[in-house]
Amino acid sequence: MTPEQRYLFDVSGYLHLKGILTGKELQHCQQSAEKCIRTPVDKLPAGMSSSYPGTETGVGGIGSGFSFDKPLEQLLFHPATWPIIKELTNSKPRFDRGTLAVNTHITTQMTPLHCAREDFGWQSTRYEYKNGRVFCDTFVIFFYLTDVYPGDGGLIVLPGSHKTEVQRPQNYFFPDLKNPQPEQHPEIVNVTPKAGDAIVISELLTHGALIWKPTNRERRFLILRYNPQYFYYRNGIPDEVLPRLSAKTRELIAFASFTETKDICKQDVVELS
Repeated sequence: MTPEQRYLFDVSGYLHLKGILTGKELQHCQQSAEKCIRTPVDKLPAGMSSSYPGTETGVGGIGSGFSFDKPLEQLLFHPATWPIIKELTNSKPRFDRGTLAVNTHITTQMTPLHCAREDFGWQSTRYEYKNGRVFCDTFVIFFYLTDVYPGDGGLIVLPGSHKTEVQRPQNYFFPDLKNPQPEQHPEIVNVTPKAGDAIVISELLTHGALIWKPTNRERRFLILRYNPQYFYYRNGIPDEVLPRLSAKTRELIAFASFTETKDICKQDVVELS
């Protein structure tokens, strides 16, 4: 991580990396996502599942959508995020799972604010600063494939909440999930990435999603989840997916001990075959 990234992540609990996908790289990812979304459920590759276009209370998506095509799989090791992944896991990363998310206006209830502390308990997740580096044992990277504009809805965060030691009162900020009014709470930030941007967030950061308002545009983004290689959170990738992945991706997915350093972590740039 750069000193600026390290500082901003430590202060806010998230990073907004702008324009890291451009040109043909972005175009290929968008084309892969479009093809994946338009593929009938019974025609998707083995191990993938679809809930597109979602429901009134949940964002739709394709489980293990990262594995549909190589341009999407390559994002696991993107040059702009790979150094961050290594630092946050002390160079011992494991890729946990990845979903191609699709947010449409059919969703009429916001995704409630949540975080690992609230969902799984205070002992579930760690965040530390040690030896000049940040350590965060569960985090998510969102790669955006479409634009989000102010007023559209989508991702909201409570900056700095990854460090709080006080339990958030139940339903605080949004008591009515069908009629959220974020303008009444200036502490909440609605993040509005553009296609090609990436958002990195600690799972300790309180976050959610406002109702998606546009009726003629979808919010499409790839959700990639990471944790340390020795941390058993869940085995989120079906066995049927593994054979079609590159060897380096399978290495990133593999569990390993506290003392082991994976070969891929000795590489500054990881290219998939």
